[in-house]
Amino acid sequence: MDRDTQRASQSIGSVGAGLRHWEDPDGGADAADASDDAQAHLARIRALAAEYARLRLAARLLSAEVERYREQHQGPVLSRASTLLARLTLNRYTGLRADFDDSDRPVLRCVRADGTKVPVDGLSDGTRDQLYLALRLATLERQAASGEPLPLILDDILIHFDDERAGAALAVLAEHARGTQVVLFTHHARIVDLAERLIPAQALRVSRLE
Repeated sequence: MDRDTQRASQSIGSVGAGLRHWEDPDGGADAADASDDAQAHLARIRALAAEYARLRLAARLLSAEVERYREQHQGPVLSRASTLLARLTLNRYTGLRADFDDSDRPVLRCVRADGTKVPVDGLSDGTRDQLYLALRLATLERQAASGEPLPLILDDILIHFDDERAGAALAVLAEHARGTQVVLFTHHARIVDLAERLIPAQALRVSRLE
């Protein structure tokens, strides 16, 4: 539509030049013909503009409907991972969206509290670790619902978390441990201190390795 409009505008320019060339008593007939051509092109531009506006509005409405459908029907794993990510990031990120990049390839984006969508490669190391943990826990929960629960073994995954987010992660892991065994290796004393402070003693066992 934009290309058609541009071509019509160029034609109007040519016709305008012709009108100026024939603005003399002997060129009246040619000038009238040129004027008719100009009016025809103007009518074409108006039609193109109306069609462009209609298609643009339809595209926006379709995009909004697709987004609404995704939110209502996204997979259970992605939905659960969205909830976990919000907890792990203290609501800085409120969910996940399956999306498509410019090459129409499926990608995963994290949604900030203000609605901004951030690709995975745009996340900090800590948030990327929290995303990984959310996806892994959601997948294991889904698997456990239809089969034997698997133990979860983690090696210093909280290394990039500050104390608040590490505490949130420990609380989520403690909940997960109600259904299966969770083993967390760490060489950071602060993680042990947080776990002992936040997790009930009957749900926590600390083993120090020499």
